Amino acid sequence: MQRNNPRRVVSRCSHGLTLVGALCLSPLWAQDAAALPSDYVNTLRGSHSGGGYSRGNTFPATAVPFGFNFWTPMTDANSTSWIYDYSRTSIQAFTLSHMPSPWMGDRQTFQVMPQTGSVVVDRASRAAAFSHANETARAHAYGVKFNNGIQTEIAPTDHAASWRFTFPGTTSYLLFDSVNGLNGSVSIDRANNVISGYVDHATGWGPAPRMYVYAKFSKPFADALNVSGQRAVTSWVRFNTTAGEQVTMSMATSFISVAQAQSNLAQEIGTKSFDTVKAEAQTAWNALLGKIEVEGATEAQKTILYSNMYRTFLYPNSAWENVNGTPSYASPYASGHPVKPGKVYVNNGFWDTYRTTWPLYALLMPTLTGEMLQGFVNGYKDGGWVTRWSAPGYANIMVGTNSDVIFADAWLKGVRGFDAAAAYDSMLRNATTYSSEGAKGRKGMERSVFLGYTPQDVVGESTSWSLEGYLNDFGIAQMAQALGKTEEAQYFFNRSLNYVNLFSPSVGFFRGKNSNGTWRTSDADFKPHRWGCEYTEGNAWHYSTLVPQDGQGLANLYSGRAGLANKLDAMFSASRDYDVGCYGGVIHEMLEAYDVNMGQYGHSNQPVHHSLYMYNYAGTPWRTQQRVRDVLNTQYDAGLGTGDGYRGDEDNGELSAWYLFSAMGFYPVSMGRPEYAVGAPFFPKMTVHLENGKDIVITAPNVSDTNRYVQSATVNGMVSTRNFLPHTSLANGATLSFTMGASASTWGSGATDVPVSQTSGSAVAQPLVDVASTGTVSASGENSASGEGIVEAFDNNSRTKWLAFQNTPWIAIHLPAAKTVKLYTLTSGNDFPGRDPKSWTLQGSNNGTTWTTLDTRTGQDFPWRYQTRAFAITNTLSYSQYRLQVTENHGDVNTQLAEWELLGR
Repeated sequence: MQRNNPRRVVSRCSHGLTLVGALCLSPLWAQDAAALPSDYVNTLRGSHSGGGYSRGNTFPATAVPFGFNFWTPMTDANSTSWIYDYSRTSIQAFTLSHMPSPWMGDRQTFQVMPQTGSVVVDRASRAAAFSHANETARAHAYGVKFNNGIQTEIAPTDHAASWRFTFPGTTSYLLFDSVNGLNGSVSIDRANNVISGYVDHATGWGPAPRMYVYAKFSKPFADALNVSGQRAVTSWVRFNTTAGEQVTMSMATSFISVAQAQSNLAQEIGTKSFDTVKAEAQTAWNALLGKIEVEGATEAQKTILYSNMYRTFLYPNSAWENVNGTPSYASPYASGHPVKPGKVYVNNGFWDTYRTTWPLYALLMPTLTGEMLQGFVNGYKDGGWVTRWSAPGYANIMVGTNSDVIFADAWLKGVRGFDAAAAYDSMLRNATTYSSEGAKGRKGMERSVFLGYTPQDVVGESTSWSLEGYLNDFGIAQMAQALGKTEEAQYFFNRSLNYVNLFSPSVGFFRGKNSNGTWRTSDADFKPHRWGCEYTEGNAWHYSTLVPQDGQGLANLYSGRAGLANKLDAMFSASRDYDVGCYGGVIHEMLEAYDVNMGQYGHSNQPVHHSLYMYNYAGTPWRTQQRVRDVLNTQYDAGLGTGDGYRGDEDNGELSAWYLFSAMGFYPVSMGRPEYAVGAPFFPKMTVHLENGKDIVITAPNVSDTNRYVQSATVNGMVSTRNFLPHTSLANGATLSFTMGASASTWGSGATDVPVSQTSGSAVAQPLVDVASTGTVSASGENSASGEGIVEAFDNNSRTKWLAFQNTPWIAIHLPAAKTVKLYTLTSGNDFPGRDPKSWTLQGSNNGTTWTTLDTRTGQDFPWRYQTRAFAITNTLSYSQYRLQVTENHGDVNTQLAEWELLGR
């Protein structure tokens, strides 16, 4: 049930709020202000949350778009997770923050608290009561007036902020503080009215660079003190004020030095007034928020729309600085955080954001998107991997190396400005190389590459790892094809079809499989509503359609398009109950999914967010139109007067960007493929202003909750029945016109109207498999006494190897029956790159005497240990014996291989 829905009719408001229409608004919101997009932003949305239940799990971050710092009030000044709770009635501090999520925790923080009369260090005692009616929470400015009369206002720049304090008394203080247990120091320069210092504040997910602060004030210090016996940076300055006097503070930060923090302050604020800084921040936000204009929206809908845009444009965050005219950054990926030239971006959970925010950036701001992607490429160059979750460096959390499909999707949509070669290398390393470090790469790679799935007895959440892996393999294939790397494209296209390995026809779901090929559970014990185990933050229902790269192939698993439509319908008609499964207890995602109240469709979390658009592949786009509007109407609210907004974690803009795409009427259902599935417009008219000066104009004059079904559509005046749109049809501007009606129509349901898939026809996909999984093996030599024998080259484990005490050995396999091989792979061993094959010949035979050369390679290299490389051959004949003759290695007297696969049918 929708909680505190702002569309409900109320007769009175509490806590000093004003009734305007059907909404309880603060006096600031109730004003009929100029209709600037930034005026509709409510940064408090989602802050009525906690670890047990999420309505966004956000905090009211004031910042510039994608900025270096956040500035926010704290209702709990010792928290590094839920720092602001809408339900609390007092504030204990204002803080500089770099928090991407309460689950990741805050870092690199520094607190300020104004006081009057006397200074109080204890957090509970210094907490100042306030009313939300006296709070202004916008993207470009935050302000609150405490019940004691002190007013605080904050306006941001990229690396700094201007603060304005209004004090009611004659003795006024600013207290500087931090959470418990941090190392830091504050120096007070009384002569120049400056404070400076540093804080060492990382999270449990890994180290972070030291943060330096520098602040100056508009009024001389009357007194100042570094407080002993408290937190490392606890200190204060006192001002002699008159009642109602304003004092401004300009504060900047740096990850490089105090001097750089001072430079950042001079560059971004200098002598600017508070009002000037505020106006410039508002202008920056309006420039982005103004990219979307709507007509026919209610005030609440505009608040939802522009607040969602604000959330989408908060992350990722810049982490670079202008050092004497050169962009530079303290690397969060390299030991010791050396300062390097270039730009880096942080704070992103790619498992969340790949689905919606990055494709939205690619559409609306391709130039900045390229810059941000280069920021993560720089992380790869520094640390050898692209992080799965940047907070700010490597965090061992969540599944999938989803930067792979992000890079591919952006490249295929024409985004440039990032090093495509290095990005592609990072994708290859993720997808072909075992990593012993849990925070880097894909888990289970020592087995999954060869089994075609991640085994549950090796890695938990294996089905999620597998399905995300197939999707990212598809992205790599698309990128490889675009870069002219045809062999690797062929290999990864094949791997992306391996989803068939985890589909269980007996239960009708994707499920976990062990290394020996057995299912994790028996059919009798399988429960599709059981959470966890082989699934990440979900159950079998949530992952039942996670094959957007091959919608037709997915439909074939369900006995055709009608079967896919029925499966999706069954998700909504299923009981919303849950089994806690391997979690052993209730987690907040279960409660929120239950409260979505749409069967087993849990819009509160990411795994299902593509699902509604899979109806398009089933040829029933009217179901997409029906259900998407239901979600837009019930799963988002304005949060005015409640602090609500979402159901589930907002996650770096992902839930918000889902709303934005769905309100436009199209959605990037198949990431890595430059096209969109068509839903239906939410508003009568929306205009999307593109970076190139062109517009996408979307009109549906009679659309409503009743008239939600597309009857017909035109694209640039031409009738269109396709229920998908190529990116090229939008990138240079377009006019999309929809006629809507109250009844479902056959629009978009034709056999050729559906989005593109890898599979055509009605047959289940049949990826190539390793035909060398059985047979008799031989070699010119081996080190079997040390467990490095011939069989280790065929054991589906890259952490074992075959070692021959020769520099030009051969290895062969005799198959039970002749097979045609299309691809073969070689995997490098764990050590000594000099032992890697460099040149070789692949031969086939049916009698063991006459050998046919199938492939010859020279000058090959394996950049990483445990790396699997694929090689395509044009052979069309079947052979029962295959032999690999190494003709040269990389200089060692010995030769080794971890695995040798022969992929065929």
